[in-house]
Amino acid sequence: MKNFIQHITILFLISFTLTVQSQSSITSDSIQSYIEKAEKLQEEYKYEQSLEIAQAALHYAQYNNDDKSLGYINNIIAKNYETSEDDNEARRYYRRALTYARSSKSEVLETDLYNNLARVYTKHNLTRKQGVGYYKKSYEFAVRLKDTIRMIRPLLNLGEYYISRNDFDSSYEYLAPARKLIHQKSSNLDKTKLNSLLGKYFLSVRKFKKSEEYTDKAISYAIGETKNKENNDELISRYYEELASAYETKSGLYVKQDDYKKAYNYQKKQFQNILQANNHKKLKELRRANIKYEVDIFEKRAKKAESEKKESESEVVKWRISIILGIILILISLAFLISSYKNNIQKKRLNNDLLDKNKELISAKETAEQVSTLKSQFISTVSHELRTPLYGVIGLTSLLMENPDKKKTNEYLESLKFSGDYLLALINDVLQLSKIETNEVKLEKVSFDIRTLIEGIVNSLHTKQKSNNNTVHIDIDKKINTTLLGDSVRLSQILINLIGNALKFTKDGNIWVNVKCIDNKEDNYILRFIVRDDGIGIPKNKQQTIFDNFAQVKNENQEYEGTGLGLAIVKKLIHLHNSEIHIRSKENQGSEFYFDLYYEKAVKEQQISLKTGENLSIGTSNFYVLIVDDNKINQIVTQNILKKKGYTCNIANNGMDAIEMLKNEKFDLVLMDINMPEMNGLEATKVVRTFNTNIPIIALTAVEEGEIRNQALSVGMNDVIIKPYDTQQFFQTIMRNISKVKMI
Repeated sequence: MKNFIQHITILFLISFTLTVQSQSSITSDSIQSYIEKAEKLQEEYKYEQSLEIAQAALHYAQYNNDDKSLGYINNIIAKNYETSEDDNEARRYYRRALTYARSSKSEVLETDLYNNLARVYTKHNLTRKQGVGYYKKSYEFAVRLKDTIRMIRPLLNLGEYYISRNDFDSSYEYLAPARKLIHQKSSNLDKTKLNSLLGKYFLSVRKFKKSEEYTDKAISYAIGETKNKENNDELISRYYEELASAYETKSGLYVKQDDYKKAYNYQKKQFQNILQANNHKKLKELRRANIKYEVDIFEKRAKKAESEKKESESEVVKWRISIILGIILILISLAFLISSYKNNIQKKRLNNDLLDKNKELISAKETAEQVSTLKSQFISTVSHELRTPLYGVIGLTSLLMENPDKKKTNEYLESLKFSGDYLLALINDVLQLSKIETNEVKLEKVSFDIRTLIEGIVNSLHTKQKSNNNTVHIDIDKKINTTLLGDSVRLSQILINLIGNALKFTKDGNIWVNVKCIDNKEDNYILRFIVRDDGIGIPKNKQQTIFDNFAQVKNENQEYEGTGLGLAIVKKLIHLHNSEIHIRSKENQGSEFYFDLYYEKAVKEQQISLKTGENLSIGTSNFYVLIVDDNKINQIVTQNILKKKGYTCNIANNGMDAIEMLKNEKFDLVLMDINMPEMNGLEATKVVRTFNTNIPIIALTAVEEGEIRNQALSVGMNDVIIKPYDTQQFFQTIMRNISKVKMI
């Protein structure tokens, strides 16, 4: 009996060892092939077989702690739920897959999962915003991977989403880069979708020729693919849907051109293709309806197998009893070994978690210390830079009040204005940096003249240019049509900082401002902006840090005042344009900064130019202007600036007074403050527009322009001037708005 038990024990150990080795071999060699088979079966609508393969892969992946494979398997299960329109379960399994993808650092899978999650989330109103965020994350990951195909997919989805919500400007922000990424070898579905969406966009902006051109391309691709026998029913159905959408655009195109006969014909084609899409969807819908049934069959088979297994076990129970005493000792030993093994694994995981947490705490500590240092540096720097010009303002004001020598008056006033300008520049820099850091700065598209903009910047820096006896040279490439479409305000901020720095660090020298055309296409330019000087230059060891907050360039003989925020703002604004700034410099030989920006071409408006308008307004016309402001000092300043140019003025202390005066007198223009007692400028403008729709009303306010412009325009104001202002621009804005009324 003893020998018999020994033989049985040896046979059991051999069987157990072979079983473990077999399972380990399957886990390490076959999980990936199981996943590929499951995905292929899913694409062929063989959901039952796909689930069986996925379940087997899931078992082996869990046994082997294979997080990457678990991510792919949960993605397959989630797709089954999405196909059966069970979005709650689909979201649950996609999120589970995302957890495994992150832990295994599988960025390709993570990219796909963000796109899949976005697709489910954007179906429902409450989760659409989160879905858009997932599309953007998918695109960011694809850019990091440099995977063009995966970059195109979320861009097209975002373009389609914003078009469905009639937000065509936002849509084009994603369709434009998608158009650059799609090439000859891209899938026909991507080409069809892009051209169809571009057709809808150009229809919305009334560019009918372009709309028709892109729509016809979409129709051509889609028709070809509906006849492709290699495409399955689901794909053919999608192409018919794209055809229906393209024909809808064609119909709308001809409606806007008053050709209702063609519009009707294309509308018929739209409905025909919708019917074709539905016909091909029938098989897909049947398969979708069968998924639940097939899952139930799979579960029933599993239960049946379990039942058969129990019956088989009951048949051999007597045989097991005969060897139970020998096996029980082995099982206890094995249980002890397995428990020890699991405990070791758990300890390793806990140790790894502790190491990761320690790293996070160290990183957080370093970040906190850096923030604390930066905060102290900020307070110290700004405190110094505020106190210095304020001392000058207070001191010079005291000297002027004591009736100094008249010869000194102009000198004091120039210094006083310099201190005021410096304070304004400092405040603007701090506010600008704060807005960029909190992602409040958004690029706008307006038409502007590049030459006028640069010349205006150079003229505004005339005092700084004169103080160091410098000469500024402007050279704009003749290939450039100087009227562009883009964010002129951000470009101005960039160039003002760069040219201002060049003037500050150069004495008795030259500054060159060059604009070169790097790429010239039908609708856009890529322009290179270069600001070069022959000043003190920047040491090699400082060139990597000058774009940091509060960085300043100093040399052995002199120090230059400033917060060190200018170049930090420049770098962040250029990053907003998806570009980089570069530097070439040698000590005592000057510096060169250059960067490339993308601009669309724009057509000049057929109206009186600003320059002409200014000439007409100064000394040739006596306009009657109503100043609405509750601040007495502001009233005096604005009134005297206008009177100096020959304008006639009247004063209203609040919105109520302004309404009464506008009812009783005829004014050419209103300068309206926003924040006033009794009735503010926005409310007053609403009332004025009920009885006078033509008079130009310009907001004259110290509120940040980005915060007030949309509000001002929405209540009926014509323009906004931010205090304090440049006098030349002040009169240009006034004349531009008066001219529009005079031309009506």
